[in-house]
Amino acid sequence: MQRSITRRRFLWQSALGGIAATVAPRLALAANPAAPRSQSAPKRVLVLGAGLSGLAAAYELVGAGHDVTVLEARTRAGGRVLTLRDGFADGLYAEAGAIFVPDHHQDLMHYLRLFDVPLEALPSGDPSALYYVAGRRIRGGGNSPVDWPVELKPDERFLGPDALLARYLQSLVGQLGNPFAPDWPPDRLKQYDAVSVADFARQQGASPGALTLMRLAGPINLVGDGIDSLSLLWALRYLVDLFGPRVTYVIRGGSDQLTNAFVAQVGDRIRYGAPVVRIAHSPQGVSVTYLRGGQPDTLAADYVICTIPFAVLRNLELTPSFSAPKMHAIAELPQTSVTRVFLQSGTRYWVEGGEAGFASTDLPIMTCLDASVNQPGPRGILMSFQAGETARRTADLSESERVAMSVREMEKVYPGMEANFEWGTSYAWDLDEWARGDYAWMRPGQFTSLEPYIGTPEGRVYFAGEHASPWPGWMQGALWSGLRAARSIIDA
Repeated sequence: MQRSITRRRFLWQSALGGIAATVAPRLALAANPAAPRSQSAPKRVLVLGAGLSGLAAAYELVGAGHDVTVLEARTRAGGRVLTLRDGFADGLYAEAGAIFVPDHHQDLMHYLRLFDVPLEALPSGDPSALYYVAGRRIRGGGNSPVDWPVELKPDERFLGPDALLARYLQSLVGQLGNPFAPDWPPDRLKQYDAVSVADFARQQGASPGALTLMRLAGPINLVGDGIDSLSLLWALRYLVDLFGPRVTYVIRGGSDQLTNAFVAQVGDRIRYGAPVVRIAHSPQGVSVTYLRGGQPDTLAADYVICTIPFAVLRNLELTPSFSAPKMHAIAELPQTSVTRVFLQSGTRYWVEGGEAGFASTDLPIMTCLDASVNQPGPRGILMSFQAGETARRTADLSESERVAMSVREMEKVYPGMEANFEWGTSYAWDLDEWARGDYAWMRPGQFTSLEPYIGTPEGRVYFAGEHASPWPGWMQGALWSGLRAARSIIDA
């Protein structure tokens, strides 16, 4: 895991000639500081969802003197921050959701410092990694030549998946400007929303073999259905954020430590087991109907902050319907199918053997990560991180079938898993009824047609969540969007 982050930073910065130096400083322009306290008259606000975006919004609104109630469908807070502990030995844990804390994600860093949540830096390491391609296990990466088992053009042979992706996108880098500015993209870039990443690389001369390798380039291979389906314009903004990290952390003790810190502040304002079924809004106010012990109950408020993922929101009753562009965005915005399988090993034999804790593969397990990095004890956890169609196929299996398949395939990448395996578990976000998928992504044509409407308010209903931010899939995006919504209501 630690080498995966270091490796991405090394390869992208090397291949794109120091673009981080010009883009990273501008990232600060997009990050909000903590929402200001207000002397305005107290307002009654309903926050729908106790994920990070809802918790941040509630925290700031309460601090500004407003009357806040949070309705959470689950019996826990955190949303797609989910730390798994049950079943693991020796106090080990694994993240089914958010993991990484890049140091340039300013709102995230603000709250971690505010709540004194401890961090641990991922150790730097050699930018090499493991790959499993076309039946061969390959150690590669960096600038070392690799004998890839695919047919490549002569000028592609010394490049790995990440460097190939960077090479075929680099002609666009000078045109990007600041992808996190409110008025981005300029008109000259909108044409790139019409093509996929793979189609553009093909137009730039990428060989079929190069495209095969580029489908392993992370973390873009874990977004949506991969480079063949991703809007190029959307992908460019997503990838630019990877240029920024100077240090990447994880939260000591698990990502849920940040959730717990928010809950300690928001406390009894959260109603758990309270799924929303109806939102009625007018120029005068908003009312929300939710289930309480299985029976409908209704609350009235001045404003609502809706953090419900669009894949769930599209099934709610909205009275009246939102504007046509908003309804179109709610109906069409896709979320990445993600399934993660966790395999507890009696020893960290891969570390003892000097192996990198990261591997990209064309196997059903897709990406492999050391999920126990920075955790004490002799045992360890290897995680299979799957996305897209592969994740959907695995989600269709039973729990025991997911684990058995992952042990079998992990043995090919990290020989010794079958002998060291002790226990396994999994999490499929498509099967989570309050998520219906993981983080947002966009197909060709969707950035220009959906993005302008995702985060815009509908009268007294405001929207937040990673999907309503320039940082989809990141804790930073969730927090930023919650802050934006809270500030808008405080200033209203």
